[in-house]
Amino acid sequence: MADPGETLTTQEAAQLLNAHVETIRRLARRGEIPSFKIGKDWRFRREALLRWTETHHLRHREAHVLVIDDEEIILDVVRELLEPEGYRIATASGGEEGLAHVSHAAPDLVLLDLKMPGMGGVEFLRRFREGHAETPVVVVTGYPDSDLMARAMSYGPVTLLAKPVEREPLLRSVRIALRGSLAGRKS
Repeated sequence: MADPGETLTTQEAAQLLNAHVETIRRLARRGEIPSFKIGKDWRFRREALLRWTETHHLRHREAHVLVIDDEEIILDVVRELLEPEGYRIATASGGEEGLAHVSHAAPDLVLLDLKMPGMGGVEFLRRFREGHAETPVVVVTGYPDSDLMARAMSYGPVTLLAKPVEREPLLRSVRIALRGSLAGRKS
């Protein structure tokens, strides 16, 4: 068993708290989590972190978001916008890769492009809903009025976010989708 007084790195603290490394760094910079610096690096005492978790939680910060898009730039932009907010991001470049990810790690939210080569977003959504009917999906598309969008809606409610992806609409869509999803899981 680990020594409760042991000093942890940022990575180890993130693992202990099941949070993203950037979330832990940001909390440390703001003085919101028990931490101290050695040189340029943050350190955390295991015992202090465990006490801190008794009265604090990371709310949506540990939410696992799966982003599926065939455009590498979209995957990068979404990661750059969401990771600093504390979300754990996984990416897939198509529907097949998305289903493979879901088979070993169920996401709390899916951000999904509809128009992709191979397995497109509509087929992914159909298969995904078979085992994840309650998981929120935000469709990120450049074709909001297309037949693809109408077909996607037939597989349950989805939120629509138009491309190009912008910070505030993305954050708002993610927060709203997760608020409903995570609140439902607690009851």
